[in-house]
Amino acid sequence: MIRKIMIAICVVFLCLVAACASHPLDMSDDEWTNLTPEQKMQAREKQAELDLKARELAVEQEKRRNEQRKLARIEQRELDVANGMIAEFYPARAACIGGDKCRPKGINEIIIPLHFLANVDAVQIYGDDRVGNKHDGVIEVMADHYRLERIDMSKRTRWYQVFAGRRARNIVLRTVTDDEVRIYRVKVFGSRIDSGQIEYKFIN
Repeated sequence: MIRKIMIAICVVFLCLVAACASHPLDMSDDEWTNLTPEQKMQAREKQAELDLKARELAVEQEKRRNEQRKLARIEQRELDVANGMIAEFYPARAACIGGDKCRPKGINEIIIPLHFLANVDAVQIYGDDRVGNKHDGVIEVMADHYRLERIDMSKRTRWYQVFAGRRARNIVLRTVTDDEVRIYRVKVFGSRIDSGQIEYKFIN
């Protein structure tokens, strides 16, 4: 029933745009002109059915692509964890910081808590400087209050790697220039440091 309704809607739409659109079923002007009104309606219905099938196929293909991307992300994360990833920043949409074109305004840093003291080996950053008309975005990467490196962000979205070799509880990305940058993902690699607390056992 729903499918018939969708086809009927498509037919009505095709009728409305017939004056400015190509003929159904890729018919030439001569072929279309020689059809009776009933044949034209049948051709529109057939075209509407084909269009609906094409849209359904496109939706199904996009669904499969999304599932494949999801599985690829899971596999990549498992590999990253196996390689020593201890924290990551992976927002649903790119985080825009710095400048005056980001929303919300006034945010110029991203703090990634490690939730424990860690030996940080490296930080990988996926981002770009493609916001606004000027492209001189620079960020500094910090382990707590210690600056590890400054990165001149490119317009091209790409990965950057910063080697750390520092102890830290937080990784901080902060813009240096008055320009917007976008951060899509951050991976922190290292190892947790034992707190050193002594565990006591009570003997009855």
